[in-house]
Amino acid sequence: MTTNDLQDLLREQGGHSALQKLIRHAANQRAWTDQVRAAIGDKLKSQVEVSDIRGTKLVINCRSAGVATKLRFAQQDLLEKLQPLSAFNHVDEIVFKVLG
Repeated sequence: MTTNDLQDLLREQGGHSALQKLIRHAANQRAWTDQVRAAIGDKLKSQVEVSDIRGTKLVINCRSAGVATKLRFAQQDLLEKLQPLSAFNHVDEIVFKVLG
């Protein structure tokens, strides 16, 4: 990374630097992942990680296609558990992505 790239990361844009936004998003991802893991079974919780919340879509990364399939079948139950939480109150769809 060049000095100019680093300066761009630290430069304020609209009150927050790009680096600050990345740090905040990473913290959100950890919190979201903890909340999702608390809502699913013990066998699957270590197999998932939240990638993002985009509008009304929650994006969850799964370590295998089998885990993604199991969670797709449990999607409605998972949504019902998550929607009362403030971070997920607008979520009405879950997208499961398999990490390869």
